[in-house]
Amino acid sequence: MKNKKTILVHGCWGGVALAAFWMGGVRQPSTPGVAVLTQSPRPSLPPTAEQQPSILANAAGPGKEDMGPASSTFEATSLEELANRAIRDPNPITRRLAFSKLLEALTPGNALKMREKLLALGAERDQWRDFNYQWGALAGEEAFQFAASSKERDLDAALAGWASANPNQALAMLDNLPEEMQDQRESLARSVVEGMSDRDLKGATDLVLRLAGEGVKKTDELMEIVATDAVRAQGVEKAATWSESLPDGPLKGAAMQRIANKYAETDPEAAAAWAEGVADKDFAARAVEEVGDKWAASNPIAAVTWLESLPEGNGQKAGLNSVFGDWEDRDPASATEYLASMPQSTQRDAAISGFSRGYAWQDPEVAIAWALDISDPQLRQESLTRAGQVFLRRDAESARAWLENSGLPSEMQQAILNR
Repeated sequence: MKNKKTILVHGCWGGVALAAFWMGGVRQPSTPGVAVLTQSPRPSLPPTAEQQPSILANAAGPGKEDMGPASSTFEATSLEELANRAIRDPNPITRRLAFSKLLEALTPGNALKMREKLLALGAERDQWRDFNYQWGALAGEEAFQFAASSKERDLDAALAGWASANPNQALAMLDNLPEEMQDQRESLARSVVEGMSDRDLKGATDLVLRLAGEGVKKTDELMEIVATDAVRAQGVEKAATWSESLPDGPLKGAAMQRIANKYAETDPEAAAAWAEGVADKDFAARAVEEVGDKWAASNPIAAVTWLESLPEGNGQKAGLNSVFGDWEDRDPASATEYLASMPQSTQRDAAISGFSRGYAWQDPEVAIAWALDISDPQLRQESLTRAGQVFLRRDAESARAWLENSGLPSEMQQAILNR
């Protein structure tokens, strides 16, 4: 089924660290054969206090400190007052605007004092992350070194900010970690990818490919981060073109799956035309599944017809399984009617397995009856076991009575009972 894991959302860091994205930085050597995808500037922040004078208009207070380049926006507002508004004002819009202006006012010289204030006020998790990202973007190694010794969880965000503003320095740090930080290298590599992806998608792509070659774990998740930013920055069509230039394999599959999820939401037919070019490849199975599943939400018959037209493979089977696993919930009558019209085949088996898996929570006995009609012995056993386990959870007495008269092998009955 679809990949639901939450991945770290860091696009907001790019908004609050907008000024840092214009800082210099030498791009990393590119990987031959991988298309260049240059990221566009981030969208602007919400309207400033000048544009919304009713908000923060009366925020003036004594003790105005040096607020850096953003001081002209709040001539009479102190950092302390901004911090108080950002965290304690009951109006959520005021809090966001005040915190945005607080980050604009951040400089390497006032960062520690601002940090102490935020810590004392009890900044929320997202605010704390954004502050450290901005500090890392402005102060680089200084912020990183402080975060490395802090008892708070500052390091990942500070490093991501550093990598967004000066990827070469952040990469050099990653490649020359002190001995006591070597066990953190993989998590720190993730932060560098996140930061680079906010500013330089090509450099981030190259880094993920390099890390995969070094044997770093979970690089598929890192490529998903880059793919998410590719969609955000350039749109699904250009992101799809970028993914095609990646080397065939799991990393390409991870990127395509993430892009397919967004592509099929906006234009399922175009997404299908893109995905079917690699539908016979195992690495593209999740992308095919995503397209079919998203398309089925609006037009299940069109989605199933498309899936049936694809070359036989894991993508087709996963797609049919997923589509029918959802279709049974939205319109079980139409789903069963379509199943009944399908000839015996591996495609039909995959579709029945998905239907049985989903429908077991509505009517386990009907789901079991469908599972018994699966031709493939192993898939039939898996589907029956799964439906039987749901039956046992929903109505233990009836499920046990069914098991006693089912004629199922004893090992399958034990698998159901020992769910």
